[in-house]
Amino acid sequence: MKPYYQDKWVTIYHGDCREILPQLDVKVDLVLTDPPYGVDFRGCDWDKEIPNWLPICREMARTVVFTTAPLTMWLYPIPDWVVSWHRPASSSRRPDGKFNHWSPILVYGKWDKDIDIISLHAIANAMPSGYGHPCPKPSSLFKWLVTGVEAQLILDPFMGSGTTVEAAKALNRYSIGIEIKEKYCEIAAKRCCQEVMELT
Repeated sequence: MKPYYQDKWVTIYHGDCREILPQLDVKVDLVLTDPPYGVDFRGCDWDKEIPNWLPICREMARTVVFTTAPLTMWLYPIPDWVVSWHRPASSSRRPDGKFNHWSPILVYGKWDKDIDIISLHAIANAMPSGYGHPCPKPSSLFKWLVTGVEAQLILDPFMGSGTTVEAAKALNRYSIGIEIKEKYCEIAAKRCCQEVMELT
């Protein structure tokens, strides 16, 4: 299986994670991802029938951490813990039209940080608009999540435009990203091709 992009720290695969994950003969310390929610995904209603990616990832990783929404979190198995991302001045809406100021982050496995909530302004800390993804997550949030677990190898099966792999590389962690849309693979590769000074 040929990577779309690879450097010392990052390997990116272009394709459907449900097809690529079974081919990866690797154990990782952490799966950190932002799977789709609130979308119609390839003709199936993702939020009513979550594809079978989580059990595969739980077998591959010591810890699985992923973002979701307050309503879609109930579609997943009960996690070991729930971390919260607090978003002051959020423009995200609840079903009743009022504003939503937090998002759950589900943790399966061990969470090493003493703190389980982070407060970040959603807009101010989101990725620059030039990355072109409809639902970007802040790099600062994913750097915080990377350091929530003792992890040297991180996997993101829903890589999007590369926030997880970029955060991992910035922290001198190895990562694997999988993304179904080639335009986001290209964006992620461009984000990751900048050299990072190694921490000592």
